[in-house]
Amino acid sequence: SILNGFVLPDVVALRTLCIKVPGLVLSVASGMALGKEGPLVHVAVCWAQLLSRSVPQFQNEGKRRELFSAAAAAGVSTAFGAPLGGVLFSLEEVSSHFPSRTLLRAFTAAVAAAAVLSLVK
Repeated sequence: SILNGFVLPDVVALRTLCIKVPGLVLSVASGMALGKEGPLVHVAVCWAQLLSRSVPQFQNEGKRRELFSAAAAAGVSTAFGAPLGGVLFSLEEVSSHFPSRTLLRAFTAAVAAAAVLSLVK
């Protein structure tokens, strides 16, 4: 909804990230029957928001939306270990406007996330 123009500043704030990460770790570690893909996408977009505040290149709203699309692709790629699935999720569900430049960035982020996941495992 943030990528479609809704202004929700607290959804991707640092405070939200500081609560979401321990909650996700504890819920997955306890064996609860919860999906981890939604929270991983949210955590990735929160990290993208922090990055966009610190890098002047992403101060533009269009660039920030591209970064959020790539972060969503990376989050799904991390959840399932499938970079192409992350890109398709970002293309179909997250963004209403998806130029080819964003597709390349989302694919790069999803492949990097899957590579890091395979190295950590």
